[in-house]
Amino acid sequence: MKTRFALLAVLFATSAWAAEDPDWQTTLQPGTAGKFAPLRSFVAKYGFGWSALSAGDAEVEFTRKPGLSQLKVKGSTGGAVRALWKLDTEATSTIRMQDLQTTRLVQMEKYSDEKRTTTVVFGPEGAARTRVREPKDKDSGKTKRFKFAPVRDLSGAFLFVRSQPLKEGEIVRFVVYPTSGGYLAEAEVIGREKVKVAGKEWPTIKLALRLKEISKDLTLKPHQKFKSATCWLSDDSDRLLLKVEAEVMVGKVWMAMQQVNFTDPAKGQ
Repeated sequence: MKTRFALLAVLFATSAWAAEDPDWQTTLQPGTAGKFAPLRSFVAKYGFGWSALSAGDAEVEFTRKPGLSQLKVKGSTGGAVRALWKLDTEATSTIRMQDLQTTRLVQMEKYSDEKRTTTVVFGPEGAARTRVREPKDKDSGKTKRFKFAPVRDLSGAFLFVRSQPLKEGEIVRFVVYPTSGGYLAEAEVIGREKVKVAGKEWPTIKLALRLKEISKDLTLKPHQKFKSATCWLSDDSDRLLLKVEAEVMVGKVWMAMQQVNFTDPAKGQ
Protein backbone atom coordinates (compact mmCIF):
# COMPACT_ATOMS: atom_id res chain seq x y z
CA MET A 1 0.00 0.00 0.00
CA LYS A 2 1.47 3.34 -1.04
CA THR A 3 0.55 6.72 0.39
CA ARG A 4 -0.51 7.97 -3.02
CA PHE A 5 -2.50 4.74 -3.43
CA ALA A 6 -4.07 5.18 -0.02
CA LEU A 7 -5.12 8.76 -0.74
CA LEU A 8 -6.65 8.51 -4.17
CA ALA A 9 -5.92 5.23 -5.97
CA VAL A 10 -7.87 3.39 -3.27
CA LEU A 11 -10.86 5.33 -4.59
CA PHE A 12 -11.33 2.78 -7.35
CA ALA A 13 -11.91 -0.84 -6.34
CA THR A 14 -13.39 -3.74 -8.27
CA SER A 15 -16.29 -6.16 -7.95
CA ALA A 16 -18.60 -8.01 -10.35
CA TRP A 17 -20.43 -5.42 -12.46
CA ALA A 18 -21.87 -4.89 -15.92
CA ALA A 19 -18.64 -3.56 -17.46
CA GLU A 20 -17.98 -6.93 -19.13
CA ASP A 21 -20.04 -5.60 -22.05
CA PRO A 22 -17.71 -5.31 -25.09
CA ASP A 23 -19.49 -2.04 -25.89
CA TRP A 24 -18.45 -0.53 -22.54
CA GLN A 25 -17.25 2.66 -24.23
CA THR A 26 -20.84 3.60 -25.02
CA THR A 27 -21.68 3.58 -21.29
CA LEU A 28 -19.16 6.30 -20.36
CA GLN A 29 -20.21 9.64 -18.95
CA PRO A 30 -19.80 12.47 -21.50
CA GLY A 31 -16.37 14.09 -21.11
CA THR A 32 -17.83 17.48 -20.22
CA ALA A 33 -17.80 18.55 -16.58
CA GLY A 34 -21.01 18.58 -14.58
CA LYS A 35 -22.68 21.77 -13.41
CA PHE A 36 -21.91 21.50 -9.70
CA ALA A 37 -19.92 24.54 -8.49
CA PRO A 38 -16.10 24.24 -8.63
CA LEU A 39 -14.19 23.27 -5.53
CA ARG A 40 -12.64 26.21 -3.69
CA SER A 41 -8.97 26.28 -2.73
CA PHE A 42 -8.01 24.46 0.47
CA VAL A 43 -5.29 22.67 2.42
CA ALA A 44 -6.21 19.42 4.16
CA LYS A 45 -4.50 16.67 6.13
CA TYR A 46 -5.39 12.99 5.88
CA GLY A 47 -4.47 9.93 7.90
CA PHE A 48 -4.18 6.43 6.45
CA GLY A 49 -4.32 2.98 7.89
CA TRP A 50 -3.96 -0.71 7.18
CA SER A 51 -6.40 -2.76 9.25
CA ALA A 52 -5.95 -1.49 12.84
CA LEU A 53 -2.56 0.11 12.15
CA SER A 54 -1.92 3.76 11.40
CA ALA A 55 0.12 3.62 8.19
CA GLY A 56 0.94 7.23 7.29
CA ASP A 57 -0.33 10.70 6.56
CA ALA A 58 -0.49 13.24 3.75
CA GLU A 59 -1.15 16.91 3.10
CA VAL A 60 -3.32 17.89 0.15
CA GLU A 61 -3.29 21.39 -1.32
CA PHE A 62 -5.84 22.36 -3.96
CA THR A 63 -5.40 25.71 -5.72
CA ARG A 64 -7.67 27.33 -8.30
CA LYS A 65 -6.07 29.50 -10.95
CA PRO A 66 -7.50 31.21 -14.05
CA GLY A 67 -8.45 28.38 -16.39
CA LEU A 68 -6.52 25.76 -14.43
CA SER A 69 -6.42 24.09 -11.03
CA GLN A 70 -3.57 22.35 -9.27
CA LEU A 71 -3.70 19.57 -6.70
CA LYS A 72 -0.58 18.68 -4.73
CA VAL A 73 -0.26 15.64 -2.50
CA LYS A 74 2.70 15.16 -0.18
CA GLY A 75 2.85 12.17 2.14
CA SER A 76 4.80 9.36 3.73
CA THR A 77 4.40 6.08 5.52
CA GLY A 78 4.70 6.21 9.32
CA GLY A 79 4.72 4.27 12.55
CA ALA A 80 5.20 0.52 12.48
CA VAL A 81 4.42 0.41 8.76
CA ARG A 82 7.34 2.75 7.94
CA ALA A 83 9.72 0.39 9.71
CA LEU A 84 8.61 -2.31 7.25
CA TRP A 85 8.14 -0.18 4.16
CA LYS A 86 9.65 3.31 3.79
CA LEU A 87 8.07 5.71 1.32
CA ASP A 88 8.04 9.47 0.85
CA THR A 89 6.01 10.74 -2.08
CA GLU A 90 4.90 13.98 -3.72
CA ALA A 91 2.55 14.39 -6.68
CA THR A 92 1.27 17.43 -8.58
CA SER A 93 -1.70 17.31 -10.96
CA THR A 94 -2.65 20.14 -13.31
CA ILE A 95 -6.30 20.14 -14.39
CA ARG A 96 -8.14 22.28 -16.95
CA MET A 97 -11.16 23.86 -15.26
CA GLN A 98 -13.34 24.03 -18.38
CA ASP A 99 -13.82 20.28 -18.62
CA LEU A 100 -11.87 19.04 -15.56
CA GLN A 101 -9.44 17.29 -17.88
CA THR A 102 -6.00 16.49 -16.47
CA THR A 103 -3.20 17.95 -18.59
CA ARG A 104 -0.14 16.79 -16.62
CA LEU A 105 0.83 14.71 -13.60
CA VAL A 106 4.29 14.59 -11.99
CA GLN A 107 4.85 12.12 -9.16
CA MET A 108 8.02 11.51 -7.17
CA GLU A 109 8.51 8.46 -4.93
CA LYS A 110 11.46 7.77 -2.65
CA TYR A 111 11.87 4.27 -1.23
CA SER A 112 14.65 2.84 0.90
CA ASP A 113 16.36 1.41 -2.19
CA GLU A 114 15.30 3.58 -5.15
CA LYS A 115 13.76 6.81 -6.41
CA ARG A 116 11.10 7.14 -9.11
CA THR A 117 9.93 10.20 -11.01
CA THR A 118 6.85 9.62 -13.13
CA THR A 119 5.51 12.18 -15.61
CA VAL A 120 2.19 11.64 -17.39
CA VAL A 121 1.07 13.99 -20.16
CA PHE A 122 -2.63 13.83 -21.08
CA GLY A 123 -3.87 14.83 -24.52
CA PRO A 124 -6.53 14.21 -27.18
CA GLU A 125 -5.05 10.78 -28.02
CA GLY A 126 -4.72 9.56 -24.42
CA ALA A 127 -1.90 9.46 -21.86
CA ALA A 128 1.89 9.24 -22.30
CA ARG A 129 3.87 8.14 -19.23
CA THR A 130 7.62 8.46 -18.72
CA ARG A 131 9.24 7.01 -15.59
CA VAL A 132 12.84 7.62 -14.52
CA ARG A 133 14.38 5.37 -11.86
CA GLU A 134 17.47 5.84 -9.70
CA PRO A 135 19.38 3.57 -9.93
CA LYS A 136 18.42 3.14 -13.59
CA ASP A 137 16.99 -0.04 -15.04
CA LYS A 138 16.39 -1.08 -18.64
CA ASP A 139 13.02 0.72 -18.83
CA SER A 140 14.08 3.96 -17.13
CA GLY A 141 13.22 6.97 -19.30
CA LYS A 142 11.05 5.04 -21.77
CA THR A 143 7.60 6.35 -22.66
CA LYS A 144 4.50 4.16 -22.34
CA ARG A 145 1.32 5.21 -24.14
CA PHE A 146 -2.32 4.56 -23.30
CA LYS A 147 -4.35 5.28 -26.43
CA PHE A 148 -7.79 6.24 -25.20
CA ALA A 149 -9.45 9.60 -24.56
CA PRO A 150 -10.85 11.23 -22.58
CA VAL A 151 -8.80 9.93 -19.66
CA ARG A 152 -7.94 11.63 -16.36
CA ASP A 153 -5.57 11.05 -13.47
CA LEU A 154 -7.03 10.36 -10.01
CA SER A 155 -7.21 14.05 -9.03
CA GLY A 156 -9.01 15.00 -12.23
CA ALA A 157 -11.31 12.00 -11.82
CA PHE A 158 -12.27 13.13 -8.30
CA LEU A 159 -13.09 16.65 -9.53
CA PHE A 160 -15.06 15.20 -12.45
CA VAL A 161 -17.17 12.92 -10.22
CA ARG A 162 -17.93 15.66 -7.67
CA SER A 163 -19.11 17.95 -10.49
CA GLN A 164 -21.96 15.56 -11.38
CA PRO A 165 -25.48 15.77 -9.88
CA LEU A 166 -24.85 12.66 -7.67
CA LYS A 167 -28.48 11.85 -7.10
CA GLU A 168 -29.52 8.64 -5.34
CA GLY A 169 -28.76 5.64 -7.59
CA GLU A 170 -26.75 7.69 -10.12
CA ILE A 171 -23.79 5.91 -11.75
CA VAL A 172 -20.82 7.78 -13.21
CA ARG A 173 -18.53 5.78 -15.55
CA PHE A 174 -15.21 7.16 -16.80
CA VAL A 175 -11.64 6.17 -17.67
CA VAL A 176 -8.78 6.89 -15.29
CA TYR A 177 -4.99 6.55 -15.63
CA PRO A 178 -3.36 6.75 -12.17
CA THR A 179 0.31 6.40 -13.24
CA SER A 180 0.89 3.13 -15.04
CA GLY A 181 -2.27 1.82 -16.71
CA GLY A 182 -5.80 2.64 -17.81
CA TYR A 183 -8.92 1.59 -15.91
CA LEU A 184 -12.64 1.79 -16.39
CA ALA A 185 -14.03 3.22 -13.15
CA GLU A 186 -17.59 3.31 -11.89
CA ALA A 187 -18.89 5.44 -9.03
CA GLU A 188 -22.42 4.66 -7.81
CA VAL A 189 -24.35 6.82 -5.34
CA ILE A 190 -25.69 4.36 -2.76
CA GLY A 191 -27.01 6.72 -0.09
CA ARG A 192 -26.73 9.69 2.23
CA GLU A 193 -25.62 9.38 5.84
CA LYS A 194 -23.82 11.16 8.70
CA VAL A 195 -20.10 10.48 9.18
CA LYS A 196 -17.80 11.80 11.91
CA VAL A 197 -14.32 12.89 10.78
CA ALA A 198 -11.99 15.78 11.63
CA GLY A 199 -13.75 16.31 14.96
CA LYS A 200 -17.25 16.93 13.59
CA GLU A 201 -20.26 15.17 12.11
CA TRP A 202 -20.82 15.69 8.38
CA PRO A 203 -23.76 14.95 6.08
CA THR A 204 -22.29 12.81 3.31
CA ILE A 205 -22.83 11.31 -0.12
CA LYS A 206 -21.91 7.62 0.02
CA LEU A 207 -20.38 6.12 -3.13
CA ALA A 208 -19.54 2.54 -4.11
CA LEU A 209 -16.46 2.44 -6.32
CA ARG A 210 -15.37 -0.21 -8.83
CA LEU A 211 -12.54 -0.74 -11.29
CA LYS A 212 -11.71 -2.83 -14.37
CA GLU A 213 -8.34 -2.89 -16.09
CA ILE A 214 -8.26 -1.84 -19.77
CA SER A 215 -5.96 -3.95 -21.96
CA LYS A 216 -4.02 -2.64 -24.97
CA ASP A 217 -6.78 -3.86 -27.27
CA LEU A 218 -9.33 -1.99 -25.09
CA THR A 219 -10.90 -5.18 -23.72
CA LEU A 220 -11.59 -5.34 -19.99
CA LYS A 221 -10.25 -7.67 -17.33
CA PRO A 222 -10.64 -7.84 -13.54
CA HIS A 223 -8.17 -6.11 -11.26
CA GLN A 224 -6.65 -8.76 -9.02
CA LYS A 225 -5.56 -6.52 -6.13
CA PHE A 226 -8.89 -4.83 -5.32
CA LYS A 227 -12.16 -6.25 -4.03
CA SER A 228 -14.41 -3.35 -3.04
CA ALA A 229 -14.31 0.27 -1.89
CA THR A 230 -16.61 2.90 -0.46
CA CYS A 231 -16.03 6.63 -0.13
CA TRP A 232 -17.86 9.51 1.48
CA LEU A 233 -18.04 13.07 0.12
CA SER A 234 -19.38 15.94 2.21
CA ASP A 235 -22.97 16.63 1.16
CA ASP A 236 -22.60 20.39 0.99
CA SER A 237 -21.35 23.10 -1.39
CA ASP A 238 -17.76 21.79 -1.18
CA ARG A 239 -18.13 18.02 -1.63
CA LEU A 240 -14.82 17.29 0.05
CA LEU A 241 -13.40 13.79 0.12
CA LEU A 242 -13.86 12.84 3.78
CA LYS A 243 -13.29 9.12 4.10
CA VAL A 244 -12.44 5.96 2.12
CA GLU A 245 -12.56 2.30 3.10
CA ALA A 246 -11.38 -0.49 0.81
CA GLU A 247 -10.89 -4.24 0.84
CA VAL A 248 -7.76 -5.14 -1.12
CA MET A 249 -5.47 -8.13 -1.50
CA VAL A 250 -3.62 -7.38 1.76
CA GLY A 251 -6.78 -6.65 3.79
CA LYS A 252 -8.62 -3.51 4.81
CA VAL A 253 -7.11 -0.08 4.07
CA TRP A 254 -8.65 3.25 4.96
CA MET A 255 -8.14 7.00 4.93
CA ALA A 256 -9.87 9.85 6.73
CA MET A 257 -9.60 13.62 6.68
CA GLN A 258 -8.12 15.03 9.88
CA GLN A 259 -8.20 18.77 9.20
CA VAL A 260 -9.16 21.24 6.45
CA ASN A 261 -8.60 24.97 5.98
CA PHE A 262 -10.04 26.89 3.04
CA THR A 263 -7.92 29.56 1.40
CA ASP A 264 -10.78 30.96 -0.71
CA PRO A 265 -13.03 33.32 1.29
CA ALA A 266 -16.10 32.20 -0.63
CA LYS A 267 -17.28 30.26 -3.63
CA GLY A 268 -16.70 31.80 -7.03
CA GLN A 269 -13.78 34.03 -5.97
